[in-house]
Amino acid sequence: MALKLPEKVYYKIGEVADAAGLRTSVLRFWESEFSFLKPAKSSTGQRLYSKNEVELVLQVKRLLYEDKFTIEGVKKRFSVKGRMLKPEDQIVEKVVATDFSDVLKQVKNDLKVLRDLL
Repeated sequence: MALKLPEKVYYKIGEVADAAGLRTSVLRFWESEFSFLKPAKSSTGQRLYSKNEVELVLQVKRLLYEDKFTIEGVKKRFSVKGRMLKPEDQIVEKVVATDFSDVLKQVKNDLKVLRDLL
């Protein structure tokens, strides 16, 4: 995504919201949901987003709105430090595949025996 932001160290929440096409309330909600999204605050309480945090906002937006991830899904995609995990680093629940071919063969044989009896 191309940023519509000037080059500077920190961006105010309104600037980030405009650039990302989001409402400021959405950004504040995301701060409460995602531990990796914690902008600094000025002495007056104004949220100040770094360039890295703006990139995180854009990644979260893409995952939620384009890739249709859930909030929990986005949390699983990011490390605690706010970097997107590589697929091989992600915790994936593995389903243990059990080989039932012998059982199915036995059932098939039993069904043939039953059919022959009828």
